[in-house]
Amino acid sequence: MEFDAVVISEHGIYAVEIKGWSGVIEGDARSWYLSWGRQQNPLILTDRKAKALRDLIARHVPALPRSVFCTPVVFLPRADVKLNLNEQQIANVIKAQDVFEFFADDRLIYEMGPGAFIDPLLRQQVVDAIVPRARPSVHLAQIAEYEVEGELEGRERPYREFVGHHTRLRNRGKVRIKAYVMDPLAPPDKAKADFNRVFRDMDALCSLEDNPYVARAYETHPDRDDQMIFYLISEWVGPRNLGEYIADGQQGAIALNADTIGERWGYALHLCKAVSFMHSRSIVHRNLHPAVIYLTHEPSRVPLKVADFEYARVANLQSIAAAITRIGTQGYTAPELWLEQDYDHRVDIFALGAILYELLTMRALYRSLPDILQHEEIWKDRRRLLPCERTRRVFDRLLALEPDRRASNLDEAVALFESEPNIDF
Repeated sequence: MEFDAVVISEHGIYAVEIKGWSGVIEGDARSWYLSWGRQQNPLILTDRKAKALRDLIARHVPALPRSVFCTPVVFLPRADVKLNLNEQQIANVIKAQDVFEFFADDRLIYEMGPGAFIDPLLRQQVVDAIVPRARPSVHLAQIAEYEVEGELEGRERPYREFVGHHTRLRNRGKVRIKAYVMDPLAPPDKAKADFNRVFRDMDALCSLEDNPYVARAYETHPDRDDQMIFYLISEWVGPRNLGEYIADGQQGAIALNADTIGERWGYALHLCKAVSFMHSRSIVHRNLHPAVIYLTHEPSRVPLKVADFEYARVANLQSIAAAITRIGTQGYTAPELWLEQDYDHRVDIFALGAILYELLTMRALYRSLPDILQHEEIWKDRRRLLPCERTRRVFDRLLALEPDRRASNLDEAVALFESEPNIDF
């Protein structure tokens, strides 16, 4: 059994199914009709699950009074939903503004007096019966015309991530599937920002589709059963990112010799070209760090690709400046971002400088928050690890604390990395 939520009220238990549907919903006891198609009345399955839940609790809580009910409920959190259902169905359907009134249910208290769950011991026994059996859903995504091979583990991110393939377009190869789940209880402003973030990622990929340094965008799919879930499908670059490459170097797993230094120099050149191309299309990534740069596998034209544009500033999409405090990754975020000042594409140039410094030296530019707050002093010490004065001058411009002193483009950095690598590390 799967439940989106279980609510214990004073008189009974509610098995809650959450649907992110919007628009006009009409229907009868068997089917509901939405703007995008017909769905089985969700109360049918939820009613079966509610009965099974009542049976499970009764078996584990012998003292459960017979008067305690277990009722199915469908929760529709979207503000733009309109119901054209009969009274019997509407009695088990609630909208966001009705949550407290529905579950508190003053009418039941007036008619029946205090309920069984006013007893905290009984209430805790029910919780103890449910919680050990509660597990987050781990089911793989179900997407028409795609076969999902598995879920990717790794860094914390605001979405689940899968790898799979198209069931008919085999020459497409593996694909990356990002599953974004909108919070049904989020305030309207946050819900709108989250929604924009999903499509910002795809829009950025589409704008850069002729850039070999960016994964190709394929398509987006809303979940068939729940409009609060969106799947963004793009090219699968590979499992290894630059952050893992750097971690191997820091742990001594990559030998330091002319070949590996040349490899790092090459990565640096391609990164500069990738970011330059993004900026030429009026896209500012705003969250560049090693874990969003994926290393490609043979026979790719380029050795790396940039991904994860959900916080990008795209010229033709509404700004998400309201979410600015969540933009960026510590250690790579330009000062003007975390100070909430005006900014432009040079936030990416600062982040790129921090990434390139770490790539060349195998040491993080910043090791703690106090380092970030003492940038000028820290940089005077750290720049000595770079191999020559020309390289240091380029990085002085990339990592300038004040945007007006920072490089406005990457021409100088590209010229540096197009030259023979300096192996004096």
